[in-house]
Amino acid sequence: MIFEPYTDEMKVINTIHKYNESEYILIRLTATMIEKNNIDANALFRDLLLSKGLVKYEDLLNGGKNGVRKNAEFLLNETQVSLKMNFYRTMARGDRRFSIYGLSTLFKEGKVNVGDLLYISFSNLIENDLIIINLTNNTPTEVELQNAFGIDEIADSASRLIPQVKAIAKLGYHRNSKGTGELSPKDSGDTLEYLLGIKTNNSPEADFEGKIEIKTKLAKTLDTLFTLRPRFDGTKIEKYETKDRNRVSAFARYYGYDSDKHEGYKSLYITIGSKVAPQNNRNFYLEVNEEDRQVEIWGQDPITNKTEITAYWFFSDLQKELYKKHPATLWVKAKKRVVGDTVEFCYTEAELSRSPQFSTFISLIKSGGITYDWRGYTSMEGAYKGKNHGNAWRIRSKYRQHLFGTIEVIELLE
Repeated sequence: MIFEPYTDEMKVINTIHKYNESEYILIRLTATMIEKNNIDANALFRDLLLSKGLVKYEDLLNGGKNGVRKNAEFLLNETQVSLKMNFYRTMARGDRRFSIYGLSTLFKEGKVNVGDLLYISFSNLIENDLIIINLTNNTPTEVELQNAFGIDEIADSASRLIPQVKAIAKLGYHRNSKGTGELSPKDSGDTLEYLLGIKTNNSPEADFEGKIEIKTKLAKTLDTLFTLRPRFDGTKIEKYETKDRNRVSAFARYYGYDSDKHEGYKSLYITIGSKVAPQNNRNFYLEVNEEDRQVEIWGQDPITNKTEITAYWFFSDLQKELYKKHPATLWVKAKKRVVGDTVEFCYTEAELSRSPQFSTFISLIKSGGITYDWRGYTSMEGAYKGKNHGNAWRIRSKYRQHLFGTIEVIELLE
């Protein structure tokens, strides 16, 4: 189950993420949880514990005494309480559970209440120590957060990046870094990165010091979040093409249409949205499968006309890529002009966002606010020839503030 924070709780999460880059889970306390101290370790929490090498529930014997105990710090508004947590499987059925020793005492002292949302993550300073924060009541000060997680590294990087972008903006128009030629959608961004001394690459890490992604665009188009190829195991494409590295091209060959611009090739240029807003006429749509924790592309087989899963991503892969690519993002708007045979750009506005919320990412896929673009063409048979333009997850600009909890307007020309 994905616990949704309320607006005031989201503000606390955004403050925490100035200091904490580790992944986290949310638990909404019930009376039973507090009374029996027997809390379900949901799949997301189990995955998180396993990724840290702390607990592998599959290896545990049944019974609380066979559990794994770990240190935890419960951060309060001006102090913190040292606790123990026990991760175990129940004696009878082997259900995966955990306990927070001292939870009932915290309840009696009024430091936690029924309905409070707990945030559980990991210390950046003490290896393997867990951090618990009550997002609803008795929330810690920023001093306590810094003591638990360390300095705000994104603010530290931004203090170097933003002055450079402002200096570039104040100089007015800049020649396209690639020189003369037809304008490409990525030219304004490539030029800004060139001026910043950032080499153009396809790294999954954020552009500036691995902390801040830079996204630049001219028109009111969708914002590109990241590129991540889907999986094809168990689909028609796996049978159609045995080599995994060729399956993105095979997808365009199998499901594409005769290309108008490239004779003898198959093209597939479509935006894929949720079933309620598919946004294409090729019968493709996105489906969120929470039970299997994956996002699926459904489409119609051109031979059988059967609607089926054509490709998919695991939640874990999408979450990892979102957090890796967007610990923070500087969204820059640009204008262009043409001087002779060369396009020039000036940079006019910027916003700094941080703390993407994966649960919101999933919700926006469901509503159609986030879509997936398939963009490329390939030969009809034989060796794969053609071009993939970078299939990408994209978001409508008006939903940016929902995905990213914190957005700061940067005045470039002040």
